[in-house]
Amino acid sequence: MGYFNVELMKAEITQEEAIYIVTNYIQRIADNKADKLYAAEVIERVHNEDSSTKDIDFIIRCRKML
Repeated sequence: MGYFNVELMKAEITQEEAIYIVTNYIQRIADNKADKLYAAEVIERVHNEDSSTKDIDFIIRCRKML
C-alpha cells in the first residue's frame, strides 16, 4: 500500500490515509444512508486501487470537512 494515484500523490495522501479520511467522514459527517453507501463504495475502490478522479475529489472534500 502507499501512493495509488498520481492525483492523490499530488495531494500528498496515501492509500491508508484516504481510507482513514473517508471512514471518519462516514462516522462523523455522513447523515444519510446514501452518503454512507457512496463513501463505502469509495473506500472499496481505493482499497482495490481502482479509484477515479471523482473519488479523489470526494476524498479531498472529506479531508477539508474533517
